[in-house]
Amino acid sequence: MTRTPSLESRLVRAILGRERASVLDTDAYKLSMAQAGFPLRRESFYLTFRREGQWFNPFDLAEVLRLFRPLHPDLKERGFLQTWGYGLTPAMEKALDAEMDIYAVPKGQWFAPREPIARVTSSSLLASWLEPLALMLHYPLQLATEMKAGAVCFPTTCEDEAEIVRIVWEALGMDDEPQILVDPAKYTKNVLSTVEDLSIALGGETERAFEVGMRSATCIQQHRLALQACKRGGIERTSNLYLAYELNMIPVGTTGHEHQMRFDSDLDAFRAIRDTRPETPSYLFDTYDPLNIGIPAIMRVVLEDPDQRFTMRFDDYKGQEPQFEKLWAFTQEHAPHGNYIFEDGYDTEKTHRNEVFLYKHEFPRSQAWYGYGGFIVAKPAFSELTRDKVSAAWKLCETAGEGRMKFSGSPGKESLPGRLMTFVRVNDPTIRMVAQVGEHPPEGFARFDFPGIYTLADYDPRDITLTLSPRTSQMVQECTARRDAMYTTHPHRSK
Repeated sequence: MTRTPSLESRLVRAILGRERASVLDTDAYKLSMAQAGFPLRRESFYLTFRREGQWFNPFDLAEVLRLFRPLHPDLKERGFLQTWGYGLTPAMEKALDAEMDIYAVPKGQWFAPREPIARVTSSSLLASWLEPLALMLHYPLQLATEMKAGAVCFPTTCEDEAEIVRIVWEALGMDDEPQILVDPAKYTKNVLSTVEDLSIALGGETERAFEVGMRSATCIQQHRLALQACKRGGIERTSNLYLAYELNMIPVGTTGHEHQMRFDSDLDAFRAIRDTRPETPSYLFDTYDPLNIGIPAIMRVVLEDPDQRFTMRFDDYKGQEPQFEKLWAFTQEHAPHGNYIFEDGYDTEKTHRNEVFLYKHEFPRSQAWYGYGGFIVAKPAFSELTRDKVSAAWKLCETAGEGRMKFSGSPGKESLPGRLMTFVRVNDPTIRMVAQVGEHPPEGFARFDFPGIYTLADYDPRDITLTLSPRTSQMVQECTARRDAMYTTHPHRSK
């Protein structure tokens, strides 16, 4: 007897375009950070939406995340990873088989901004590896919310994206059929036009551009179309390992905020990526405070080995100019070979403006690289349901039993620490509390993911209020105190 596939397995199939994920179905920097980190360490990551709004979940998200677990690489995949510097160590291989402890908002429930939608506790590598696929869930969750509000017409970029629409429609038990327009040719033309405009802004030097839009895609098939257009337009580098392998592109990966958070120190994290991998290290410096902590750490690590080649990644466009001024003055004297990577919402206009800014500083054009994500991949002409619309994030929140926070140089990007979950008031599901696993619920509250303990009557999701539990508040204070201590310990900090 043939078993009918679950909605969750069909959703995973539509996102991947295959039955099972490859270990290559992630961003390249996930493997470079594991090489320089602790792949077997037990860590927690969580999914959250940071914009204002309310959203509906029609799936067993814990099952979806379990189904994303990747296969081990075959011989050809291993050769590809080794060739480009992303080969798996024995510890990384073992980490792929780690158990996964998962919390998720229950099926059929609404959730609020900054609420933990899902949290995975597993090996550092596996929990981190999930990020780009977990972030693709922004699309079906936004679809479900729009459908609940009465939307019936959905333009899509590819057949797999259209299948996601059908699956969500079915999950909601909707009548009739959704109206779906599938137009991959229009999407491809749109992406190619974007890349051609970027090429003009870069003076035709597309070798200085790379694509980092996997986390903005809705599915692998959509990203494939985008990357095929990128190749036609002259961009040959992408962070998507699987599609770099398939499309004969160059995989690229810097580091993410989790790398610094894992070490709880910019300086220690920079040393780790410098000293454990033969490839050029990359320093992302806005995890705690770019001007007063991150950049001084770069100065120190560069002075330790002035002949070492390196890159520095800017990830805060609004605060970029003072950061550039500080780094440029230092690198001109001590490390003129350092390359700069500019990310954070770069589009054609920002690129042109930045090129003019660099020209005025007589900065060598060959040392300025750009990473483009959602600007290339996410097209509002097809759908406004983009990752940026909800500001979806997958953040490290715990490592080796200790809470971790990203602070950033930009307000609103702070994350929450700990092994996160939600408590809900038993007789009023609109009153919720971000809590910790093992923390005792206050009187009248229960774990949100324990159905049957409380009564989930109909409620207006606009009324949801979210507070922090005592233990979560304490962990925020502890993380903030550790961050503040960094201001007094760095010899190169700004006054």
